Amino acid sequence: MRRALLILLLAFPAFAGDDALTAPSGYGAGKTIEHIQFRGNRKVEDDAIRINLVSAVGAPFDREKIREDVRALWKMNFFDDVKVEAEEAPNGKIVLTYVFNEKPSVRKILVAGSSEVGLDKINEVIDLKRDTILDVTKVKKNCEKVRDLYVSKGFYLATCDYQVRPINEAEVDVIINVKENAKVQIRRIGFTGLKVITDEELRSIMSTKEGSILAFINDAGTYQQDIFERDLTLLTAYYYDKGFINVKVSAPQITLSADRRFMYINIPIDEGPPFDIGKIDFKGDLMGPKEDYYKRLTTKSGDRFSRSRLGQDMVRLNDYYKDRGYAYVNVSPNTSVNPDKRTLDVAFEIEKGSKVYFERINIRGNTKTRDKVIRREMSISEGELYSQSALDTSRARIQALGYFEKVDVSTRRGSSDEFIEVNIEVTERPTGTFQIGAGFSSVENFIAQAQISQNNLFGRGQTMALQAQLSGFRQLFSLRFIEPYFFDTRWTFAFDIYNQSTASIGFLRTATGGDLTWGYPISYEARVYGTYKLEEVGVSTSSRGLIFSGAIQSPVAQNAVANLFRGGRTSSLRGSFTYDTRDNRLFPSRGLYDNLFVELADTFTGSQNVFVRYGGFARFYKPLIGPFVLKTNVEVGVITSRQPEGVPITERYILGGINDIRGFRPRTLSPVILVQAPGAPDALTQIQLGGNMELVLNTEIEFPLFQKVGISGVVFFDAGNAYNLEGKWCNREAAASLNLNAKIDPCFDFPRSIIQGARTSVGFGFRWFSPIGPLRFEWGIPLVRLPGEDTLVFEFTIGNFF
Repeated sequence: MRRALLILLLAFPAFAGDDALTAPSGYGAGKTIEHIQFRGNRKVEDDAIRINLVSAVGAPFDREKIREDVRALWKMNFFDDVKVEAEEAPNGKIVLTYVFNEKPSVRKILVAGSSEVGLDKINEVIDLKRDTILDVTKVKKNCEKVRDLYVSKGFYLATCDYQVRPINEAEVDVIINVKENAKVQIRRIGFTGLKVITDEELRSIMSTKEGSILAFINDAGTYQQDIFERDLTLLTAYYYDKGFINVKVSAPQITLSADRRFMYINIPIDEGPPFDIGKIDFKGDLMGPKEDYYKRLTTKSGDRFSRSRLGQDMVRLNDYYKDRGYAYVNVSPNTSVNPDKRTLDVAFEIEKGSKVYFERINIRGNTKTRDKVIRREMSISEGELYSQSALDTSRARIQALGYFEKVDVSTRRGSSDEFIEVNIEVTERPTGTFQIGAGFSSVENFIAQAQISQNNLFGRGQTMALQAQLSGFRQLFSLRFIEPYFFDTRWTFAFDIYNQSTASIGFLRTATGGDLTWGYPISYEARVYGTYKLEEVGVSTSSRGLIFSGAIQSPVAQNAVANLFRGGRTSSLRGSFTYDTRDNRLFPSRGLYDNLFVELADTFTGSQNVFVRYGGFARFYKPLIGPFVLKTNVEVGVITSRQPEGVPITERYILGGINDIRGFRPRTLSPVILVQAPGAPDALTQIQLGGNMELVLNTEIEFPLFQKVGISGVVFFDAGNAYNLEGKWCNREAAASLNLNAKIDPCFDFPRSIIQGARTSVGFGFRWFSPIGPLRFEWGIPLVRLPGEDTLVFEFTIGNFF
């Protein structure tokens, strides 16, 4: 006869004691466990339970071990109740049955009350899963995560609670209830304890700002916990850079207004006295006289102490050694404070180690791009002496290719201490694009375009682009190819084939042809190019415009200026020099970009159009205070011809519009000449002559408005004009009789034409880096208007300016 005994272990701490067991104390003594089985577990698998047990088949029956089993099973947090049944088998051994009352599983996870923060953002912080065992502790933690998310978004008063709703005996729904409440706006940020540093200085370095009238569009004045904590760190760092090495930034005091709509923040600061730099010394492995080391420092004895400048000097000393092969150099600044003199002595302790050579350069992650495309951009080679500057330059050049989302460079010890391996990890980005679309531009009216391009053709670093564009201003069909390293040499080769039509007021220019370009680098920043261009140029003065626009509205009396409207074959040679130090070629914020060129078209080059064109541009980019970036563009161009007919209108400069001088309608700025009106021999009318010299100045300040979506603002000042230098078009008597304004006078008179003839404007605009490309929306205001010109000109277009 079998004997059965029920052992009940309650889910309380008391279960560890003897009173938790209802079985007689001597039951099962000396017997072994024949079998272990489970009952009542639906979601939790047997193997997941068995791995937590101490008791095992074949082991002696042990009441203490069973107690340990129940403790472990309870800690799994999957069960509301755990029971253990022990039954004696006919052979005298024990069969253990673990009986569970399993917690319900989660059927659905619902979020209620969220409107200001998207569900996608909330789901990123919630780690609850469907069809898993309910864990109330985990639900509470997730609710806290959701509230923290709201606080980080500026909803300081947001609350979150949860509800567990039973569906049946085995399933529940978890509902996370969010009460967002309104954002709390920061009304004032104040400081106490300031003696030297002003409130304005400290507020200027903080990302947390006081609320303003623009708060409803740019979230200014919204409290965000993570950003505010970073601001407190920035305040401390700012004081260290001003010499206050004993500064204490205490916990901020935050007060809410009675209606809980506004927040007042007060930050107590104990500045302490400022300290200056005392003695500076160098110790350890020096590679020359100490005088050479002093020259490398920006920190000087007697200067106010600055932690950031001291850190920069450490980097300079490190790089000085690393560029000479000492890859493992260690520079430690030992400081000694003299509180009486309020000075801080600095002694740089240098341990240079041994020289190291590059052993292997490993490139990983380039599934498409060939190794040689990456290696040819590098300034280091295997077997060379280690150089940190060359390693940093290599990384920057690889990143500048534009083929990779990320470029990580790391080093590790080589086969011995004498060698070091370089690992270059790249993450490739798509380099091919297929674009087709349509739009509307105030410059070109309706635009339809299609483009197929590959900037890393077959992984060889080559560029090929096929483009078609139709608009009210121009039509363009082109094929372009660029090989930056022709046959693995340093030569650049490129060619263009195109057919284009460009409409202006008074004429239509068409051109079909192409060009071949060769280039060679003088240095990484400087490069020279030579280009041969061959094109057939046509000009029409009919009243018909392009497909989407009647761009030519007023036909001219061609017989009066027939030599001006002429086409023909252009066969030219062009030489150019570029110098580029921009930090970002698409959205630069620092550096220079300069270009000088000369283009010659003459009979000995096989050209019917004879001219010499020369000029260039200089562009300058510099960060100002905070996120403001100053951009300046100066452009000069001159074209002359030895033919008696002069420079044809198809090659002359006609300015105005969003791409050169804003605030004026496109292609409306140039000298004019007086000709007989069509059908009225006794009447004179003005037509655009165009200039054979252009001067353009663009100055703008760009700043981010909505950085998360890529929108920035800009204010600008433009100046310039097109000027005529050819005497054949200058009729001073006619100009004087009609009181012709210097801004449209075809007679060039230096300096009058430059000073009085310049067209100037100011304005503002917005830039948006959209999914279809950079969009520009700009309003220009002419400072001096001529009759018929608008007081405000709005334009928008696709593409960067300069």
